[in-house]
Amino acid sequence: MGFKRTEGFRFTFGAPIAAKYTVLIDGKQEVLEAAKHTCEIIDVSPHGMKMFSYYEIGENTNHLVQLELEFILDEVLIKAIGEIVWKKKYGEKYQYGLIFENQPGIEELIVSELKIRRKKEVGRK
Repeated sequence: MGFKRTEGFRFTFGAPIAAKYTVLIDGKQEVLEAAKHTCEIIDVSPHGMKMFSYYEIGENTNHLVQLELEFILDEVLIKAIGEIVWKKKYGEKYQYGLIFENQPGIEELIVSELKIRRKKEVGRK
């Protein structure tokens, strides 16, 4: 699974952001995966993110594996679907790279929330 990032910026958080996800296989929620799992967002861009999870996702499958994510960057709950493009074992966790595709409004919402968050961070310093 090769992937080369070409986007303009990526916002890395000082401390990871808590999020939740459910696993989608070929676009459908698996009955066994109906529960929401927690994860931590390491960085985000309008087109994707890097995250940690204690669960290995998509092992033993040749199907399209996506995550239906819920997270808050500043104030608004963002719901996005990310396709896993890479994964690495990282200690007891797994690190994943996700890409968001064909989701109108998600890019603008992420950029807007990041701008508000950054203004607040700068104002506190």
